[in-house]
Amino acid sequence: MTATLSLHHVEKTFGENRVLCGIDLDIEDGTTTALIGPSGGGKSVLLKCAAGLLRTDAGNISVLGHSDVADWEPLRANIGMLFQRNALFDSMNVWQNVAFALQRHGMRFAEAQTEAFRLLTMVGLDQRAGNAAPGALSGGMRKRAALARAIAGSPKLLLLDDPTAGLDPVLAASMEQLIRHLVRQQGATALVVTADVHNLNERFDSVALLDDGRIIWHGPSDQVSAIDHALLVAA
Repeated sequence: MTATLSLHHVEKTFGENRVLCGIDLDIEDGTTTALIGPSGGGKSVLLKCAAGLLRTDAGNISVLGHSDVADWEPLRANIGMLFQRNALFDSMNVWQNVAFALQRHGMRFAEAQTEAFRLLTMVGLDQRAGNAAPGALSGGMRKRAALARAIAGSPKLLLLDDPTAGLDPVLAASMEQLIRHLVRQQGATALVVTADVHNLNERFDSVALLDDGRIIWHGPSDQVSAIDHALLVAA
């Protein structure tokens, strides 16, 4: 299979803190991959590098077959990002947050508004929620709004940073089911950071384990029991 996202020998350092120490990772088309690892180990940094939000210090990132991308802007319409803390704009209501990228990439206001409400309906939010300020929504509703924004424009690559963080088990399961459905429906590829390492084989196609700045294991989720790592042994 071909890879939607490929990282080869990727490095990222902040001051004296070397966070990514030669990342090698290929995410195959149409799959949902869990990115797991110890807290503070660089998972969010990896996603931001893959999205072009952080410049790497070394290595190569290929997105949708485009390698050594100096200018990420032409690819942004095909990359959907959900941030760990949602990063919704407080100055906009919910539907405007969802429509933001659509308008930025050339969609007219009225069309963007209609599409935003369609996407919000897909993630289980009604018109009242769409017209509300982000701060007026519950944590679970804000996560859904952030997911609607991430999938706006039907991007081919979804980078989702802990989309179930802070949700109760029922809401978390509902969110992951929704993500899997959207990936299948849109033919997208998803790399999902998750702190929940239980039943990975039931929730993802593959698993990548990031530790000490490197991917130390990557394979099918039904083989995750073969990983000898404290993160999984303790689960």
